[in-house]
Amino acid sequence: MSMEEYERRRAAMGMTGDDAFARRGRMAPVPGGPNGAGGPPGDDGGGGGNKGMSLAQKLLEKMGWREGEGLGKNRQGISNPLVAQKTNQRAAVIVEAPPAPNKPGTGADKEGFDAKRLKGAVLTGAPSRVICMRNMVGPGQVDEELEEEVGQELTKYGKVLDVLIFEVTTPGYPEEEAVRIFVQFERPESATKAAVDLQGRFFAGRMVRVSFFPEDRFLATELAPKQGEFD
Repeated sequence: MSMEEYERRRAAMGMTGDDAFARRGRMAPVPGGPNGAGGPPGDDGGGGGNKGMSLAQKLLEKMGWREGEGLGKNRQGISNPLVAQKTNQRAAVIVEAPPAPNKPGTGADKEGFDAKRLKGAVLTGAPSRVICMRNMVGPGQVDEELEEEVGQELTKYGKVLDVLIFEVTTPGYPEEEAVRIFVQFERPESATKAAVDLQGRFFAGRMVRVSFFPEDRFLATELAPKQGEFD
């Protein structure tokens, strides 16, 4: 078949070069089929366990990848789809979606945050470059290294400018709200990404609560709780 005839046939089928390549991948014979030729498209000859699996996915699995894991030598790539998170009525940032329930590879990540989270968790407060995290640690658990550790951990969301910790010592104050960890990012998009990812996550058995915090109060070090501030 001449190249001109090939191009006419492909155009008649409404396929681009990429479409044709993808179609070829789906139709590629699978090793292990009869006489090494494989079965029909999507059939691996082994009872249909891999039906619908793309050629790329099969190649990745041969190299050790498993569904639910990130790509990369240390599985450091994202393993969830990207979604748009609105920061106001006219703007949004692209962030990684929360992990799906019962997804393989869950457990505590390298920062100590558990992959599980509260279902239906929402963010509170007006979008800001500052977030306030509560219930990451309890009263009496704040040490000299905590600010530095939090700042280092959260740089994965963007450049961190400052970290401040305020502990409420009033007798009878709710334990889960007593330690307030404030993180100021260089960009509001980084703060939003961190808030979306950390809200409802579990750290050492505690469910972390995250809210945006007014930057003017942060700069004035007005960190003590106010009634209804996160409503």
